[in-house]
Amino acid sequence: MNEKLTQKIQNDFDRIALYDKQGWDHNNHYHHFLLKQFPKQCKTVLDIGCGTGEFSRLLAKYADRVVAIDLSPNMIEVAKQRSRQYTNIDFQVADILQWKFPVEQFDAIVSIATVHHLPIENLLPNLKAALKPGGSLVILDLLEHENVQEMLSDFVAVPLNWLLQTIKNRRIQPSSEAAEAMREHLRTDKYLTLSQARRIYTSFLGKAKVRKHLFWRYSVVWKKGNLRQLSPAIM
Repeated sequence: MNEKLTQKIQNDFDRIALYDKQGWDHNNHYHHFLLKQFPKQCKTVLDIGCGTGEFSRLLAKYADRVVAIDLSPNMIEVAKQRSRQYTNIDFQVADILQWKFPVEQFDAIVSIATVHHLPIENLLPNLKAALKPGGSLVILDLLEHENVQEMLSDFVAVPLNWLLQTIKNRRIQPSSEAAEAMREHLRTDKYLTLSQARRIYTSFLGKAKVRKHLFWRYSVVWKKGNLRQLSPAIM
């Protein structure tokens, strides 16, 4: 990824962080699903692209230590402010492509709505190496339609999205500045199709489970080989 694009992404999220309001969205809708994919014994977790730290705080209730990384200093500052009672989260401002990965140190690695900003083929070998044997890689990211059938399958998501926004976010009024900041960021976003995601992840990881979800998301779950089989759920 070139430096100009990296800087734009950082600037975008520095701006978005200024207007962030905690509420329901297409990412935290899947937090419970993601937690269920983690090993039962989960001492150390890496959260890539942690944003304001919402999922990091959930992880901190189950793991001994959470390393939470984001490119945006403003996002990390908001995350720290909202996470003062969590002493086991290590928030870091860093470019994950430049970050020095430790070898076999994490029981789980998670990333939510971040990997579409990254050259995933370059990142996956580092993620594999950083996981302990038996550890889990869990990814949730945005999805691009590749045919009419997929577009039709998401028709139900449109009214459901409106309903959940109305019910869960009725006390949250997004500002015009927040909407404009997000529109500017989405202008340069690009996403994988489901077939592209399956090809990439199975090529690098082997038996990775790649599945499509409502709200224009897909997930990847992969467990690193181990001599013994770990229990599949954290909850």
